[in-house]
Amino acid sequence: MGALRGERRADRGQVLVIFALSITVLFAAAGLAFDVGRFYSEKRFLQNSADAAALAAANALIRGESNAQADARAREVLTANFAHSPSGVTPAMPPTTPVYESGHAGDPNYLINGILIGGGDIRVAVQNPVGYTFGRIVGLDQNTIGGRARVKTNGNILPIAVRRYVNLPGPNAGATSPCAEDQGEFMDFFATGQTSCLGSETSTSLRTEPSAGANFDSTNPGSDSVNHGPVVAILGQGAQPNNGADFRGFIALDIRNFQAAGTQLYYNGVTSSTGPNTLKAMEANWVTIGGYPGPMFPAAITPPDVNDQVATMSGNSTGIVIDEVLARFFPGDEILIAVYPGNVMAIPDFSITPPSTIALPGPPGGTVASAGSIKVSRNQAFSGQVALSTLADTLDPANPMVLGTLAGGATPVTYTPNPVTPSLGSGQTVTLSNVTTTATVTAGIYTLWIQGQAGSPYLTTKWEPMSIKVGTVSRDFTMTADASVKAAAAVGNTVTFTLNLKRSGAAYGANVNLSLDGPLPTGIGATSFSPAAVTPTNGNGVNSTLTINTGTMAPGRHRIVVRATGMNGDSPAHKVTHLMQLWVDVATGSSGHDEYVDIVGFAVMRIASMDSNTVNAYAITPVIADPNDPRLRRGQVARLVPWN
Repeated sequence: MGALRGERRADRGQVLVIFALSITVLFAAAGLAFDVGRFYSEKRFLQNSADAAALAAANALIRGESNAQADARAREVLTANFAHSPSGVTPAMPPTTPVYESGHAGDPNYLINGILIGGGDIRVAVQNPVGYTFGRIVGLDQNTIGGRARVKTNGNILPIAVRRYVNLPGPNAGATSPCAEDQGEFMDFFATGQTSCLGSETSTSLRTEPSAGANFDSTNPGSDSVNHGPVVAILGQGAQPNNGADFRGFIALDIRNFQAAGTQLYYNGVTSSTGPNTLKAMEANWVTIGGYPGPMFPAAITPPDVNDQVATMSGNSTGIVIDEVLARFFPGDEILIAVYPGNVMAIPDFSITPPSTIALPGPPGGTVASAGSIKVSRNQAFSGQVALSTLADTLDPANPMVLGTLAGGATPVTYTPNPVTPSLGSGQTVTLSNVTTTATVTAGIYTLWIQGQAGSPYLTTKWEPMSIKVGTVSRDFTMTADASVKAAAAVGNTVTFTLNLKRSGAAYGANVNLSLDGPLPTGIGATSFSPAAVTPTNGNGVNSTLTINTGTMAPGRHRIVVRATGMNGDSPAHKVTHLMQLWVDVATGSSGHDEYVDIVGFAVMRIASMDSNTVNAYAITPVIADPNDPRLRRGQVARLVPWN
């Protein structure tokens, strides 16, 4: 019995020892858990601090500050945040000489303590050695906690391409500064508004590069034009290209390379079979999320690289991207856009950009030795030559070429060179010369047709109307359309064009009568203008709606010519006639992605005004070839990106 009691006392002693050891382990585990919680809280704190510092540095770069200033902004943010460390230990500021993991000196992916800023890429890595509290019980001293963040500022381009020039190649006769910002004359959208009309496409010395100037004034969006570019439509109504294609500034950033049919490159899940509605929603979404995620374009070169070619979206699709711009931006916001020369291209194709109105002598006649120039451009796939000739407006009995009062018979204009080998980009310049009127010519404004014909790679004929002003004619008007191409999904459907007539100079006078030239396409249904006679005004001009029922027209693309003519208010009155060609696509379905623009550079523009139809803006940088150029950062947005 006594032996048993002794064994029990021994058992109790062992239990006490085991209990003492167990409670020590439990306390150590609880203490370590407490320390781990502190370390996690500190890591989250350091990560937030690094994120905020990297974003501050990036936004400093976007504001135009230097790398050194951006570094200082990052350190200011770290100083403010470090004062509130949850561990109670204030972290040391990152050293000015970055620290890397052993064996990886200079590799930004292995930065562990410091700030790196370069090329729009910002990295911030911070550390804080935090001591153990309860871990000391088991011999642990301290743990180095770290946080690191990376932000990039490149990218953020919007799906918008803006014309660089109108009415190439310039110069304007008698143009002086300050310019009137008249898009009926030569204009460089990426020069200051006051110098945009000076010089020519190749002569830029008289123009001044735009800059940001003063802050945006919402009560006067076009103020401070000494510094910025002219206020122009960049998206929607008024943003049509020089060659009248169905394009209003909306591009598909995910379809590039139009060297030939089948060479297109697709990005971000787009394929050759992506439908137009899916594509336009996807491209508009890049505005919604804060800009295009990439891959970015390479630096633009001359002639354009095929990888700097990007698909255009139909003018009728532009509304969706305007809606997204309205939802995200406000007047005064600065945006990054692409720049194209002014013409839309196709595969394979060439285009002709006619001159502005050519002034010719009235009675008693005379010769204009230099009558301006035209541009003939091509895409990568076009390899032929274009033969140029002049055709009369045979439906105008008073036309000087019809009457023979424009000397030269069938060749009243000399084109040099002719035939011409079109070039990429802005195109090959062709001079017009030796245009002669006879003593019996009648003063007025008339239209001639420039015809371009190429036999390779297949027979292609194009026409562009060219206005000629004979004698002293003071009152004129311009005519534009909301689109050059309208599509009827099925035979028998109706399409409508909105025409706008605006006077040039003094009040035009009598009505301008609108009609369609014959012969009209076979099977066309009813057509009408509403109204059919208008009096052009200044300002916003006067609209007329052209309605065309496609009747039994064959599927395909059909050309329509609108004639606007009437006697003006001069004394004595002069006849003024302008022609414009439009196209109707009947039951063509999806024609694929075969139209594109050449991207020749990038620029930052400031939004001046916008509504449901149009976004207007002005340039605050020149056209810059490299999309990573620091001058473009004003139009970018700082984004946190993965470290590696």
